Amino acid sequence: MENLTLNGNNYVSESEVDLSSLPDVFALTVKDSNGNVVESHDNTKLLQQVKYDWDGGKYYLAFTALSQLDIDQRAQDSKIQFIAMMADIDVEEA
Repeated sequence: MENLTLNGNNYVSESEVDLSSLPDVFALTVKDSNGNVVESHDNTKLLQQVKYDWDGGKYYLAFTALSQLDIDQRAQDSKIQFIAMMADIDVEEA
C-alpha cells in the first residue's frame, strides 16, 4: 500500500486499496515521504477499510497489532487443526 496519510489512528487513501492479496496476519512497516521507517509491527491485521463520503469519498483503513495471546492462540489452533487432519478427524470451528 502506498500514498496513505495518517488521520488519528487511521490511514487514509484517495482510492480504494486492493486488499485481495493481503494475508490475515502480516508485517506492517510505515515509512514517511522520505522513505524513513517511522513505525513497524510484525503481527498486524486489518480491522476495516471504510469509504467516507463526508471526506470526499476517501478510504480509511484501520489496523491493529496482535497481542502475544492472539499469536499464541493462532499457533495452538493451527497445531490442533494439523493433528485433526492427520488423524482424519473433522474439527468444527466455533
